[in-house]
Amino acid sequence: MVDLFMDIEQIRSYFNDSQTVEHYVRAVANVGLWESERLLIEKWFDRDKAVLDLGCGAGRVVLGLWEMGFRRLWGADLSEGMVKQACEISEYLGADIAFQQEDATDMRFETEFFSSVVFGFNGLMQIPYRKNRQKALEEIWRTTKPGGILIFTTLDREDRLYKAVFGDSSDYDHDTAKNPNVIEDGDRHFHTEHGTTFMHVPRRSEVLIDLEATGWVWEEDKMRSEIASESADVLSFSEDCRFWIAKKPTS
Repeated sequence: MVDLFMDIEQIRSYFNDSQTVEHYVRAVANVGLWESERLLIEKWFDRDKAVLDLGCGAGRVVLGLWEMGFRRLWGADLSEGMVKQACEISEYLGADIAFQQEDATDMRFETEFFSSVVFGFNGLMQIPYRKNRQKALEEIWRTTKPGGILIFTTLDREDRLYKAVFGDSSDYDHDTAKNPNVIEDGDRHFHTEHGTTFMHVPRRSEVLIDLEATGWVWEEDKMRSEIASESADVLSFSEDCRFWIAKKPTS
């Protein structure tokens, strides 16, 4: 077994890999906006206000927002390769979207600039260390206007799949006692056809604590499967996850 500690530069390297980038480029065309994402965006976001797609990848979500009629759109990603592809795709489609490379824990956006932020497809949980995930939540809070909405997703350690996965005491990929590169309870290495990457799989209680600690007010959370029936392409692209909606208080 090869030890592979995941720091932010290794995460960036994984998402800059040409095969990984191509995987997310294909998702723009073949997967598009999930039905669950569309329903929650319709419910919580305002088409006339500034929206940030954080961890935008090649633009799957933000281009879906453009197709829904949103026109004040920004996309940001840690990976320069993803940002380059998102720019090229949006230009080809005639979508006027501003993209830039950003670290979610230290963004260059103005304070209280966005009315809504979406951090899609478990992006928040791909940040190593809980303190850094909390820092990202604080940064999103800083850049969001009072009353603004954050939508994000996580895997759920208490659902049937991950309860079984983490119940396997012989699994090296999440064993904090045996694997020196898994630092916190819930950390896991995921091995894909593009390489190995990091994901933190939280319990619901952990996310609620982190939202409160960083100034957010919980509004609702549901598993994707409870929100909508997704297409075969969506189900092939991604497993079930928990959607979270939080609001920045107005005072």
